[in-house]
Amino acid sequence: MVSTGPHLVAMADDLDFDAVEQLLDNAERAANAEYDDDRRRDKKRRSRSRSRGERGARVRSRTRSRSREARRLEKEREVEEKRRQEEEEERRRQIEDATRGDRTVMIVCLHHKADERDVYEFFSKNSGKVRDVQIIRDARTGRSKGLAYIEFYLQEATLKALALSGQPIKGQAVRVQPSQAEKNRAAQAAKASIHYAAPRETPLRLYVGGLTDSLANISEEELKKLFSPFGEIEFIDLHRDPYTNKCKGFAFVQFKNASEAREAMTAMNGFQLAGKELKVGIATSDMQLGEGGPGGNLAIGGNDSLHEDAGSLGPNAQPGMLTGPTDRLALMQKLQRDPMGGPGLPTNIIVLHGMFNPSQVNLAADPEFFNDIHADVEQECRKYGAVIKVFADQGSSKGDVWVKFIDPTSAANCQRALDRRWFAGQQIIAEFATEATWAGVVR
Repeated sequence: MVSTGPHLVAMADDLDFDAVEQLLDNAERAANAEYDDDRRRDKKRRSRSRSRGERGARVRSRTRSRSREARRLEKEREVEEKRRQEEEEERRRQIEDATRGDRTVMIVCLHHKADERDVYEFFSKNSGKVRDVQIIRDARTGRSKGLAYIEFYLQEATLKALALSGQPIKGQAVRVQPSQAEKNRAAQAAKASIHYAAPRETPLRLYVGGLTDSLANISEEELKKLFSPFGEIEFIDLHRDPYTNKCKGFAFVQFKNASEAREAMTAMNGFQLAGKELKVGIATSDMQLGEGGPGGNLAIGGNDSLHEDAGSLGPNAQPGMLTGPTDRLALMQKLQRDPMGGPGLPTNIIVLHGMFNPSQVNLAADPEFFNDIHADVEQECRKYGAVIKVFADQGSSKGDVWVKFIDPTSAANCQRALDRRWFAGQQIIAEFATEATWAGVVR
């Protein structure tokens, strides 16, 4: 057994605790210094890393800025190039438009069954290279109106095309004529030079006298039917006796447009109605509308007195004027001063001159020609009112088609719409006609 007690005590006595403590302190300071060095080096590394990141961000920012600027410049160049191309295209278009009229001819009297291919092949073969063919068609039915425009690539081809006037296409001779480009350009220039709006017409009031005896029972509605064919009426002021409710002998009719009022005055002044002569003139400002009737002079170019007796109905009175369609039709026939020599005043019958060219009708080649004309006219006229009958006069030298409406208003609307329009290469003249003229022609 080993004994260690005395030796350990001796070793303990030999240790220098101060030296040991000093060694431990030195070791601790060395460790702290090394730790501080590590922290400083780590901080420097992080600082250098941040610096590199900031420099990289600045570089990336400058790169993005340069990219945006490059894209902006590229976009500006694209916009400028597009604008330049559009300007160039517009100049080419203007040059083309300026010469298009000179490279275009108009075809009239074209067979209504001829299509664009028929026209294209005919003129391509006989004139030159065709750029475009446009056949004018009815917007609702799609049927050809016998009118077409042909545009060539070269102006020389138009001269050859004009020489083909009278040649047949689909069995029917056509007329070839210039497109009147110069005239159209002049009209457009004149239209563009007008920078003001035409003044609107003002209303005008008419005086209607002579409404006594047989006309004492006339109503506002009957007066409106009497004068409305001339234009739009704003109001009618019919003066009545408060005890008998009969007309005092006069009334005022105000038209929306002064020109229509003057037309009514010219046509109706002196007009005989139910044995009474109407006195129609412009209602002047000095008229006194008292119980005794208007005073002053009628503005019709003379000094006719406006005073009318408001007597009671006599033994031959005819009350209830214009009570039915027959009376209104008879009135319109009396208004028809010149049934065939001019446009005249409205009746319920119109005649359309120029609906076909008699010299070019070939029933052997087109047996349905007049049936087609009848269908076209009836369809077009029904836009303006009820049609009673349509009659195509096959023996007419003017290409006449007669149309009878249910009332004069419908006929007047149709006459205004169709007069001077073009159909099948011919200009239509629409005129009113009387019942007697209708009976002498229509079978």
